[in-house]
Amino acid sequence: MDPSAELEKPFRASVLVSGAAVATLFIYAVIVEIIKSVWSPYKGIVHSSHLQAGRYFLYGTAIVVVILVRVLVRVLTKKKSGEMLLAFIQKLSRAAIVISVLAEAPALLGFIFFLLTGGSRDFYYLLFVSLFLEFMYFPRMRAWEEMIRNAYPQTQIERS
Repeated sequence: MDPSAELEKPFRASVLVSGAAVATLFIYAVIVEIIKSVWSPYKGIVHSSHLQAGRYFLYGTAIVVVILVRVLVRVLTKKKSGEMLLAFIQKLSRAAIVISVLAEAPALLGFIFFLLTGGSRDFYYLLFVSLFLEFMYFPRMRAWEEMIRNAYPQTQIERS
């Protein structure tokens, strides 16, 4: 079994999904700007004096997501004893996809908060958090190769 060949397809799938998640973040920003320009000034659909609690919820959730992503990376990429190389590669792919989707959560919540309140500042702060997480944990071939070498020291991976 050639580890490089087995690694290529799951890696590409992970990059594709992660890239789509990043693109979605930019689409959120475009939609926010379109809404702001078409319905200027956009006041949102909820007019309440209790929006500060929602803001605390958003930022608290963003902090939880950052912590959760860090924990999940370790948990989801940990090799089990007796686990075959192909299963480990599939685990890396699944972990990358889960992390990528989870990293999108702060921006999505910020987008929803924008739709409700009309305030784009919080959306952009949370968008930055999501972009940071996406780029920090974006699938990288070198990182995957290193994880495989650490989990399977006898495995030789050659780049094509």
